[in-house]
Order: sequence, then C-alpha cells, then structure tokens
Amino acid sequence: MPNHVNAFCPFHSQGWHGRIAPGWQRLFEDIDQWLAINRGEMLVDFPSREVRRVETPEGVVYVKLLRSGGDARGSRRLLANLKWLVRPSRALAIMRISQSLLAEDFICPVPVLAARRRDRAGWPTDIFISLECRGINLAERLSAAANAGEASSVLAMTAREMRRLHEAGFVHGDCTPYNLAFTDQDRLILFDNDRTVRSSPPLRRYRQERSLANLGLRLTQMLQNLQPFREFLAYYAESPGEARRIMALTRKRLRSKGLEFA
Repeated sequence: MPNHVNAFCPFHSQGWHGRIAPGWQRLFEDIDQWLAINRGEMLVDFPSREVRRVETPEGVVYVKLLRSGGDARGSRRLLANLKWLVRPSRALAIMRISQSLLAEDFICPVPVLAARRRDRAGWPTDIFISLECRGINLAERLSAAANAGEASSVLAMTAREMRRLHEAGFVHGDCTPYNLAFTDQDRLILFDNDRTVRSSPPLRRYRQERSLANLGLRLTQMLQNLQPFREFLAYYAESPGEARRIMALTRKRLRSKGLEFA
C-alpha cells in the first residue's frame, strides 16, 4: 500500500471524483452498482452518514458515506451544512491524514478509496472506503480489566501512546474510548479519523488539550467516575500545569452535561 495519497490513482465513476489505491479500480469501476449490490452489514445509519462492513474478494472493507455536516439542529445544523457545502472533500482529507499517520508508524484503517460527487444543485456526498482494522477498544479493555492494577496498566499504555501521537503533531478529532483501540501487541489503533489533523505549533497544544478533554468527558460518562481519567493524566501530563488545564476543561464539559464529580 502506498505511503502518500499522491501515489493513489485518479478515480472517476458515475460523477464520483477522487483517488483510489492501485489494484482496486476494477472492483469499483461502477461504484453505484457495487454499492447497490453489496449492502453488507449496516453499522451506522443516520441521515448525515452511514457506515457498512462489506466482504470483498480483496478483503473486508468499511464503507463510509457522508451526506452532510452533521446531525445538529437549528442554527448549528445550518452552519455545519454551509461548511459542508463549500469545504473540500472530507473523504480525501481522511485519506490524506490516514496516510500521514501510517507514514509516521501509527496504526489506522488503510485507505482504499476516497471520492466526492455533487448533485445537480451542487450538494456533495463523500465516500471513504478503508480496509478492516481489528482491535479491542479502550472501553472494552477497561471493562475487561480483572483488577485495578490491570486497568491502571491500560491507562498508562493509552497515555504513552497518546503522548507519542501528540509529540508527532497529530490531534485526534473525536477522541473517545471507542475510537482508541489496541492490537494484540498493545499498539494503539486510531479509528474514526474524519476530523483528525496534523496541527501547527501555535494551535497544537490548544487542540490537543481539548481533544483529551473530550476523552475525559466520554471516559467519565462511561465509568461514572473521574478517577480513571485523573490517573490517565498522571501518566500523560509532563507538568502539573498541563494536567490542571486538561482537567479544568474536562470538568467544564462535564458540568455542561449536568455532571459533577469529586
């Protein structure tokens, strides 16, 4: 598999335009017909997006169709959809960041196809197809931990891998216990990289700390306990000030959900 999006081939089919990995052109030469025939297993089915797991002769793939900026309501939905209308293809952005992650020895689903099509009114739909990448997510690892010591080891491992990711300049755009997973060799796998970016230094710390605050929110909601995230920060933070900033952001997000923890 190539290490840069420019090594992929141009892709054009029924109005779709994008990039495709070498060796996959024949399978997807009539992408609309392929989608109609290969329904696979539907994993996500929202008006804004769907995700399917499909078995192919080349291996199992995940097919993500993105139809709008999100499922928010009111003015937030309007703003998200305006951004969706004018911004470049998110599918191609996912392909590019995935290739950057892979080139830096991080693990994420390997891209196969990224393309966009606009209807007659100019409304875009994106498609992103990647190879299946199997792992046990952080939520499952913590739930399966036999004791506090094992859970602590999982949190330490996660913190170490997140520190390595951040030192390389990356920011996961949806950092949750369900989007961070591990291989059998305890290597971190990064799922759902729709909004993952490689950030420049002026904004990097700001974005990384907010990414971790999102992890703190979701982890604490899942466990109904702030202590595991506090322990994660003890492993992750390089200074007490860094830990305090991230914890303050996390508590703010928890309060916005009506949650308070000692």
